[in-house]
Amino acid sequence: MQQDNAPGDKLDSESQTLLELMREQERVKGSRFAGVRTVLIVLSSRGLVYDIPALRHEVCLAYPDATVFFRNTLGKAIGASAPAYVDLLVDLTGPGQRQRLFYALKLRRGARAAVGRNAGLFRKRSYDRVYDEKAHPAQESTRAFHDVLEQERHVQKRVLALAGVGLIPTGETHPDRGKTIALGLPPMQRL
Repeated sequence: MQQDNAPGDKLDSESQTLLELMREQERVKGSRFAGVRTVLIVLSSRGLVYDIPALRHEVCLAYPDATVFFRNTLGKAIGASAPAYVDLLVDLTGPGQRQRLFYALKLRRGARAAVGRNAGLFRKRSYDRVYDEKAHPAQESTRAFHDVLEQERHVQKRVLALAGVGLIPTGETHPDRGKTIALGLPPMQRL
């Protein structure tokens, strides 16, 4: 009887996909910054691809001790306002989106590390890691983005990966960060 899976056979497509996801996850984990306790995320005005609680959750999984703050492209705080100096800045502002003059430089001066998109005058030289969507035109055109939101999702996922925040679905369980366990709850009462 002959075996279907010989050692020299090529892996099937599902196995290849899972291996690629694992490699991507390792690249994302390798790009994390050390000692991050505060994160400021400047949201794109083109579209909110990931909702704020989910984005906060993913950042907290990547940086467990971090506090996450959000701003829009005009500099207004969404939720609690961020301190003057943060450890990590993630700027999702894209090309052609309205922003104050030299706002990116102001953000960069208030951050230890900065990650963003190459969408302005000084970002490529001032940010530590920059995702340039114009530098990968062949890759972007082969994906055939018919929807602006789908293209924005792809670019924001790449920017977050440069910051060490992986949006890759995994089956990992993360450590419980709870401080107390509710052991003495009152009994349930019928209404």
